[in-house]
Amino acid sequence: MRHLVVTASLFAACLASSVNLSAADEKDTPKAAATRKLLKTKVSVDYKDTPLSEIIDDIKDQIKDKTKKVLGVRVDNKGGVSNNTKFTYKADDKPLDEVLDEMFQKNDLGYVVISQQGNAYDGTILIVKGKARGYPLKKDDK
Repeated sequence: MRHLVVTASLFAACLASSVNLSAADEKDTPKAAATRKLLKTKVSVDYKDTPLSEIIDDIKDQIKDKTKKVLGVRVDNKGGVSNNTKFTYKADDKPLDEVLDEMFQKNDLGYVVISQQGNAYDGTILIVKGKARGYPLKKDDK
């Protein structure tokens, strides 16, 4: 019985420490937290065979008009994302994160909010290949 109690205590301690680690891993920098708030801004879009570069400019303009804040967006060209990828998509008054999610699904694209103190791109959105939706995918999610 005592062995069972000790084992259960060790298991609980390990579980608690892993929960704390994952919570620490996902803690955003102030700039990244501000960007995540901007991702909740509602936008309206209507694209027909529109290149990604034009879409980014349009979205950045809408965010600036509504919030007076600048949304930083980069494209992972080295990772295989093309600025010339064309999209056809329409949405009215939807949060930007939902728009990006729905628009990117068909083209196997995703986005990550960079959250690294001291990184020049801290707080920017990086458009990447894959299914990432705001946070980098963990090895198990790929």
